[in-house]
Amino acid sequence: MVKTYRQRITKIEKLERTTQYVYDISIKNKEPIFFANDIAVHNTDSAYFSAWPVLKDAVEAGEQKWNKDLAIQLYDQIADEVNISFPKYMATAHHAPHEKGEIIKCGREINAESALFITKKRYAVLVYDNEGDRLDTDGKPGKVKAMGLDLKRSDTPPIVQDFLSDILYDTLMESSKEHIINQAKDFKHKFHNMQSWEKGTPKRVNNLTKYGNLEKEQGKANMPGHVRAALNWNNMRRMNNDNHSAPIVDGMKTIVCKLKPNQLGWTSIGYPTDEAHLPEWFKELPFDDQLMEDTIIDKKLDNLLGVLDWGIVANTDINSTFENLFEI
Repeated sequence: MVKTYRQRITKIEKLERTTQYVYDISIKNKEPIFFANDIAVHNTDSAYFSAWPVLKDAVEAGEQKWNKDLAIQLYDQIADEVNISFPKYMATAHHAPHEKGEIIKCGREINAESALFITKKRYAVLVYDNEGDRLDTDGKPGKVKAMGLDLKRSDTPPIVQDFLSDILYDTLMESSKEHIINQAKDFKHKFHNMQSWEKGTPKRVNNLTKYGNLEKEQGKANMPGHVRAALNWNNMRRMNNDNHSAPIVDGMKTIVCKLKPNQLGWTSIGYPTDEAHLPEWFKELPFDDQLMEDTIIDKKLDNLLGVLDWGIVANTDINSTFENLFEI
């Protein structure tokens, strides 16, 4: 007997590329079969696999041809064979009539040249065919499909987004470990030489007024770090009688910069992203460049490529004693 669970569907979204409505469901239970609004649902997901381990010896011995076109044909055939097997499986496992068992279908989604699997639902693949649409055209090897990675997160500066995308692409293109490490080192040097306030983390500030009023009432209030950083900017404007710089208000996009220990006891300060001319009092603050570089680059780089066990962070440390000896 299949164990089932009851869940409540809270939202139905319309997909961009279809005229039909579908249930987009997320559940905490690991069991794949459950009831939602009295509808029996099977929680589905993509499954990645490779036939190469089975074919490798024959291909290398010249007994079996192997190229992208043949790979697509093989994986399409595998999908067809799986579909043929579904009615029998449904009858055996769930006592479903043949016509009901035929309802469940699978299809070959993508073929990829290479892949990097980090954790569940965090991976990247270099796709050369997407459901029959060839992507390896005009001299291009394909297109990167990334899921659950930091490449385009709003709290990652655009320059770092581009760097992570480039280094991921080169990794999927099977560049050498040495090339990837040198690429990361070069970017770290470039980032290190940027102005301190350019190394901050983008954040949108919400509920600033709420927390500001709470602080006035209580003297000290708990709040998200980026909200505190925004209040620090507004307070510093007043302390410096700055009527030229824009104050931060609710909903504004900011850049949050980390600070070294200081007399005010502040750990960070934010500034508006559209502030055209940063004031001198701001530029003279004791920014913690090392902490920002570690947060913005090292942590994200390790999250992306740490699974390769290349010591990507340690081997790209531009602040090591050894390298400092040879700095000009």
